[in-house]
Amino acid sequence: MKHRSDSSPPTSLAALKASFARHVQQGMTRKAALHLAIKQQVTAGDLQYLAKLPPSRVLAAGLGVSRDTVEVTYAQLEAEGYIARAVGRGSFVSYQRSTLIGRELLAADDAESALLTERELSAHGRSLLVAAHAPHTSRASSLTPSLPDLRLFPIDSWLQLERLAVRQYGERLLGYADPQGVVELRGEIIEYLRRERGVKASVEQVIVVTSSQQALSLCTQVLFNPGDRVFVEEPGYQGAKKLVQSAGIIAQPVAVDHDGMDIDALIDARHRGRGVYVTPSHHYPLGHSLSIDRRLKLLEWAQQHKAWIIEDDYDSEFNYDGLTRASLQGLDKYQRTLYIGTFSKTLFPGLRIGFIIVPPQLIKPMVAAKQFQDGYTSALPQMTLFRFLNGDFYVEHLRSMRKLYKARLDILHAAVHQYLAAWTRPPLPQGGLQLVCPLADAATERRLIQAAAAQGMKVYGLADFYTGQPREGALVFGFSAYTPDEIVKFIKKLSSIFSALPQAV
Repeated sequence: MKHRSDSSPPTSLAALKASFARHVQQGMTRKAALHLAIKQQVTAGDLQYLAKLPPSRVLAAGLGVSRDTVEVTYAQLEAEGYIARAVGRGSFVSYQRSTLIGRELLAADDAESALLTERELSAHGRSLLVAAHAPHTSRASSLTPSLPDLRLFPIDSWLQLERLAVRQYGERLLGYADPQGVVELRGEIIEYLRRERGVKASVEQVIVVTSSQQALSLCTQVLFNPGDRVFVEEPGYQGAKKLVQSAGIIAQPVAVDHDGMDIDALIDARHRGRGVYVTPSHHYPLGHSLSIDRRLKLLEWAQQHKAWIIEDDYDSEFNYDGLTRASLQGLDKYQRTLYIGTFSKTLFPGLRIGFIIVPPQLIKPMVAAKQFQDGYTSALPQMTLFRFLNGDFYVEHLRSMRKLYKARLDILHAAVHQYLAAWTRPPLPQGGLQLVCPLADAATERRLIQAAAAQGMKVYGLADFYTGQPREGALVFGFSAYTPDEIVKFIKKLSSIFSALPQAV
């Protein structure tokens, strides 16, 4: 990377000092305050691309902190892709995105008004804006990962059950509901999880939420303080990483391999973590399952350090090898695991119903946090879902979709091997809703994605799931929301685009 001349004027400390001091006054640790202050300056455009940051010694003296605090902060920012460091040259801003990233939430007409509006926000408001990201929701000109096929949902059966629920429960469904969730639904959820996922919990430990994002948000409120460190998978689900960061919590990346998150690396980490977010059944997006040895190590680590494990079981229902992956929560004799699930993938995201299973000591504080956040989840869809689960509609729908998705995965896998074999030969995964297609390197990934984008096609790459810069490259294709014709047509069109590029096997 080309840097600005060393003779360029040094970055002013005034704005950083003011922002740092404000965050400290709000109760952040000095490390967390410095990290957030620099990140906000960078993403707001106050520290522009290739701007040189103060040497750690100079910044430490200017802020009245130790040099180690600055070094650790710079290292974290480098890992997150905000800055780059070169021996003998110093630290430079490497963040190149538009200064309006995330600010579409403000509906601003131009960059100047967006920046002025942002400066009127609270520190937490700015951190939310910085962490804003575009979720993978669009089907147009893409094979978007992890989307269910909504065209095949049995809507007539659902509407019939909804009408029956209204007739039977009437007034109860029209008023205020229990913040913890309708007890009948919580009972069905826990029975299903005991049977299918090996979860060990009571009905009282189930809290109904609107989504897995809300469940994770409740965890950040109740379990962690700004400046705490939570380990996350690298690569991994960006929505979780961004939500953790928006709460002023450090999302510390931990590498993933074929046995899941590298728990030894987590244990050996230089800085102690207060928690870990993990997808042990199906890592997202790679699909690997956390090995039993690593599961046991993780549980022992959590008990030893009094840390919390947040287990996101987002799509474990979609296994195609006939094997059931037991939950991490079911192995936890120490009661340190919170288990998150949702019906967004198995039914439809517009339902807005998920759940979190919490240890007994966390029931009251988590329900209180839920109540203050949005009061309660609507009772009518909860009771309709209860009837859907209780009447075996859910099991039948899952069986049908699992068979359909497996057929679509096979079609996508065959199409990639037929039309994109010069670039990738992916293995066939045993579960999940996406196919990861390894490439020669990260540079190849960028080149292919840019070529597709130039023709109006959106292709997801492994870099979309990284906090920092990945060394390896891969394309990530969804298949569950697409017909066989749509899948093959998309891959054939990519093949014609890629054929104009230099090949690499």
